[in-house]
Amino acid sequence: MHLLYEAEIEIVILCKQTVYIFGCKDSVLQIKGKVNNITVDKCTKMGVVFTDVFAACEIVNCNSVEVQCQGTAPTISVDNLAGCQLYLSKDSLEASITTAKSNEINVLVPGPDNDMVEHTVPQQYIHSFKDGQFLTTPVSHSGG
Repeated sequence: MHLLYEAEIEIVILCKQTVYIFGCKDSVLQIKGKVNNITVDKCTKMGVVFTDVFAACEIVNCNSVEVQCQGTAPTISVDNLAGCQLYLSKDSLEASITTAKSNEINVLVPGPDNDMVEHTVPQQYIHSFKDGQFLTTPVSHSGG
């Protein structure tokens, strides 16, 4: 299923389908039902709300997107992005989030009182070679 819209839209998807969202602008898409995979590609100021995904939710080549998982998602992939808010439900807290060539990524998770708590994903890393392998750590900026 391919989508290209500039409006708020709700779609009910049957199980085991793949959703590919391309070139949407100033839109909100709600996907109800369990799907195999979701790809959001070349979208701007786009919101995606989904229930469950079996494989992965991929966000690529986008600007200013918000993605909300209301159920489960084993993998979330963010590639070549400028500005992304990821909202995870309690059921999706164990999701593996992979990022590449992206900045301004924030992940919001439910806190102890069910208010969303925002976490920033590091953009800069230090790679050092020690004991025969590379060790990668996020850059830590301290005010002082």
